[in-house]
Amino acid sequence: MLANGDVENLARTIENGGPYFDHDESTRMEAVDALGSLADQRAIDPLIGALHDEEERVRLSAVAALKKHQAFYPLVNALRVRDSGVRRAAAEALGELANPLAVLPLTKVLDDEDARVRTASVEALVKLGESSTDPLINTLRVINNKARRAAAEALGRLDNPRAVLPLIVALEDQDWRVSFAAACALKQFNDPRSLEPFIGALGDGETDVRRVAAEALGRLGNPRAVEPLVRALYAENSDVRRVAAEALGQLGDPRAVLPLVAALSDKFGNVREAAAWALGQLGNSQAVDPLIKCLEDPYDDVREVAAWALGQLGDPRASNPLTEALKDDSQRVQKAAAQALKTLPSKSSRGKHAITIA
Repeated sequence: MLANGDVENLARTIENGGPYFDHDESTRMEAVDALGSLADQRAIDPLIGALHDEEERVRLSAVAALKKHQAFYPLVNALRVRDSGVRRAAAEALGELANPLAVLPLTKVLDDEDARVRTASVEALVKLGESSTDPLINTLRVINNKARRAAAEALGRLDNPRAVLPLIVALEDQDWRVSFAAACALKQFNDPRSLEPFIGALGDGETDVRRVAAEALGRLGNPRAVEPLVRALYAENSDVRRVAAEALGQLGDPRAVLPLVAALSDKFGNVREAAAWALGQLGNSQAVDPLIKCLEDPYDDVREVAAWALGQLGDPRASNPLTEALKDDSQRVQKAAAQALKTLPSKSSRGKHAITIA
């Protein structure tokens, strides 16, 4: 166990430019670790100096040692040093110290040029909880787009309803990355106040924002979103069309049946798969024949989901096609067909026999 009297000798070892500076990196790391373990406030100043050591491992060890001392203000100052690794480690340490006074310094570095520092700051602010909410809301209005984006991300994770209206405003941010972060955050709240803003974003937004808007509208479960989502089935981007189909399946409104049937002919397999899933959710018999045709789709995933959907519909017209699907080249399709056949009101003897596929 090191005694308090060791502080001065250890400090000399890590004093860059001093006569006793040890050029061996490992020795300096041991000295820093030892200073972190000492219950002596005199260790703090040498550790602050070690934040500027020529080797990164020593600098990061100094941050860890300062955290052991709960040296709040030196860690706050470390958020502005040249080394981004030290800035990141300092942000992480401040989050773990759980001092609400760290909120403002952390929000000020949400504009850091290094994405890892911004991420660490977001994580720290989330750990600090409620006290972070208002400063983050204010950060949504700063000039720096990186800071606005990081603030939106953090607010989505804090889950404070006071953030909903500011995030709705940020949904229309001139920078699509900020708008996207705001959309992702708003989606987490599942708040009815976001219904109309998401409908607006679905029809007039950047592709990623439109995709998140469609996901959010599916979760909100409001039939007001059916027609906008139907229109999104004809969007230029296939991901938007896919998510719109999935959202319509979640809403369960019969107005979506025929548009989803049309989407079974989409040129992208993931859209056809989503449409088949949605039709299975809707359970409307108008989808039986189109889904039967999907059992011959060139993509395994589409055929598998079509078989599942036919099982959900439970229409006996699907019995023979599903029995044929038991011979599909894909085992996943075979299993889906076998399971679907179990749900039908009547099955051929051939179907009964084949249902035992492993």
